[in-house]
Amino acid sequence: MSTLYRDYRPNNFAEVLGQQHIKITLQNEISTGHLAQSFLFCGPRAVGKTTMARVLAKSINCLNRKEGESEPCNKCANCKAIKAGTHLDVIEIDAASNTGVDNVRENIISFSRIAPNQAKYKVFIIDEVHMLSPSAFNALLKIIEEPPQYILFILCTTEIHKVPQTIISRCERFDFKRIGVSDIVSKLRLITTKENKEVDQEVLEAIARRSGGHLRDAESLLGQIFALTDKRIGLKEAELLMPHYNNNEVIDLLSYLALKDAASALTTVNNLADAGVNMKNFIAELIFMTRKLAIMKISPQLADNLGLNLGDSMELKILELLKKISAQELLDFIKTFLIAYDAKNQLILQLPLELAIIEICNDKTEIRSAQVENVTGGHNPAQSESPISPSKTNFSQKRDNLKQGAVTMSHIDMDCSSVLEKWPEFLIKIKKHNHSLSFVLQNCQPGEIKDGKLHLLFKYKFHQDRVNDAEIKKLIEATLDEVFACKITFISELNEDISIEEKTTLKETEETMEQTEKLEKAKKNNESLMTNLLNTFGGEVIG
Repeated sequence: MSTLYRDYRPNNFAEVLGQQHIKITLQNEISTGHLAQSFLFCGPRAVGKTTMARVLAKSINCLNRKEGESEPCNKCANCKAIKAGTHLDVIEIDAASNTGVDNVRENIISFSRIAPNQAKYKVFIIDEVHMLSPSAFNALLKIIEEPPQYILFILCTTEIHKVPQTIISRCERFDFKRIGVSDIVSKLRLITTKENKEVDQEVLEAIARRSGGHLRDAESLLGQIFALTDKRIGLKEAELLMPHYNNNEVIDLLSYLALKDAASALTTVNNLADAGVNMKNFIAELIFMTRKLAIMKISPQLADNLGLNLGDSMELKILELLKKISAQELLDFIKTFLIAYDAKNQLILQLPLELAIIEICNDKTEIRSAQVENVTGGHNPAQSESPISPSKTNFSQKRDNLKQGAVTMSHIDMDCSSVLEKWPEFLIKIKKHNHSLSFVLQNCQPGEIKDGKLHLLFKYKFHQDRVNDAEIKKLIEATLDEVFACKITFISELNEDISIEEKTTLKETEETMEQTEKLEKAKKNNESLMTNLLNTFGGEVIG
């Protein structure tokens, strides 16, 4: 019994979907006769690596191919035998089931010493080569480095990071990409025509999207859909095998968000929830669609190159939606949807998405209110007539106010003497978190604070490198914020000429702080003891 992906496997370079950069290079090498002897095909599964390897093997061994040409004839004895998988000189090896060094010696090294039987080249196609053991790779290395003139190696892998660099450096590497939706739809349409089946365009587009750029997956799913009925197949029939794709609902929801129509957006979400739609998957579709729109804002061609094409019928709706949303809004949408996607909620499944919708719509309202206040000098007539109740003050507005306050606090100035007054306290607090860091900072010279930036002079380069470490920098700035009660960043500078003097009374300050802490602790203990005595024996404190 045959399957669609076997029946319709490409037989020449022209039939291979996508991978234009690879086809052009290989065809030029074949036509000019400057062919490498080792190739490494890497990329996702089901994008044509093994198919390309077989086409290459056919092309170089084709009996009817003329000089300057690159396509195989698919009619000669060699082409037919390679297509059937029976050619003696084209050897396909599954590295996943032949992982050991003995397999490499028996199946590759020993056979490579024998000249081709029927063809010009003896071709070894090693699939999933990353599964070979380290010793097997070592055995393979020598023959790949200096192969006989009649040998050609084609290594295929989905996990290039597992292939040793010594192997990669001795091969011509080709990175395969996922196949675009439009290319997959064209191939599926060709198959349906040859199979005399009637399938709606929307079904083919849905299959192509679900395949994720993997042609074999799309062809396998199409074969399942063919088995549903002999009549015309529409989305209703196809959804018996595929999950429903809510692209129309996604576009509707994004349109409502662009208009800040929270009521319609919430209604759409709850209708989907009542219909049993998986909210997690729906949010994922929202993220995918919003990402596509954001990329299209930059370059429509880039979106196609990344395989984000959703088919002709859907692309028209997307172009209309794109006119309603700005790039900044799309970025805000993605950030909010990502938070909703990560939210853990089992009580009300649509709640994370509802909160995301409300936040998106309310943020726009707050921005407009702020703009009105700026224009009217802080006085909004509508607000004076109808004051906002505390219940309508939302979290987003408080967050924005805090951000504004933080910005105001960050721009402070402080002279060097004022910094030195607080420096001992800063060093003591740092010492509680990191003892060695306190020593490093004692051997630096703090300067003034200008626009919220503290200048620190270091005599030694390794001290400067230490404080510039990302985690250490975060700790220092957090402690500076605490001690100086404002947002402060620091800039480290190297000056080998400075002399580090004892400018701070660190020990005295530390003793004072410890004594203060002890007094406060003793006071609390006394108050607690007095309270217990009064509760036990009764009475009150007089005078």
